[in-house]
Amino acid sequence: MKYLFHYKRIGLLRYLSNHEMIRMIERVLRRTDVRFKMTEGFHQRLKLSFGQALPTGVIDRAGLFLLSTDEILDHDFLKAANSVSPPEFEIFKIDKVDEHFELGKSVDGYFFKLIFLKEPEIQDGWKVENKGKIWIVSFFNAFNSHSPKPGEFGQYLTIRNNAIFKD
Repeated sequence: MKYLFHYKRIGLLRYLSNHEMIRMIERVLRRTDVRFKMTEGFHQRLKLSFGQALPTGVIDRAGLFLLSTDEILDHDFLKAANSVSPPEFEIFKIDKVDEHFELGKSVDGYFFKLIFLKEPEIQDGWKVENKGKIWIVSFFNAFNSHSPKPGEFGQYLTIRNNAIFKD
């Protein structure tokens, strides 16, 4: 069985590199004592497929990864995995998907939010809201296109807010 995991990382965990994040997720999954499918060879690893990597420093509320197992994963697994996770990391949803499901072919893109402390220069496709002393910019970014880096537009925070799947 193949499962699509939805996770979020906030706080100081946003400063982990993509490689460090993958290793942390592997450790969390190993602590659950569920048997996952492994790579072959001398140095076996969990067979994981991840969504688009983010630059270091971006808050992620729309993280995705795929994992295969012969066991049924349910709410109890979700609870167990989150109990052994760092406090700023949470797997919040698990979906059973078809064995031929691929993230690259299934995810259309992501919605990002940028938080500004002063009024930003408007770019094409941006929706801007003034919330008192801050400005919040929302926009869609296609899968495997350039993700905004922290401070790239002078923003205070960069948040990958949610994933959009193809129909």
